[in-house]
Amino acid sequence: MNVAITGKHIDVGDALRKHVTDRLDEGVRKYFADPIEAHVTFSHEGLLYRAHVSLHVGRGLMMEASADAAGIYESFNAAAEHVEKQARRRKRKVRNKHV
Repeated sequence: MNVAITGKHIDVGDALRKHVTDRLDEGVRKYFADPIEAHVTFSHEGLLYRAHVSLHVGRGLMMEASADAAGIYESFNAAAEHVEKQARRRKRKVRNKHV
């Protein structure tokens, strides 16, 4: 999966990049074997960090989530949980239609 990580006025370090790619890779591959790409954008708004995750897993299957938190890792983990929940629900919906 191709993962693009950007920061708006934030320096995204190697540790955060590794955390993002590992978390998205293991979280989404449980439900979709070959996801196409993911875009993760970090920004700092006031006292909070915002993480926006956009995931393209297949033809016409896009999932998006964003979350705010006091820490940058916490904001990404919350957004990743939302995307994983969407992926789980989408997979369940597809599986139940084809039974």
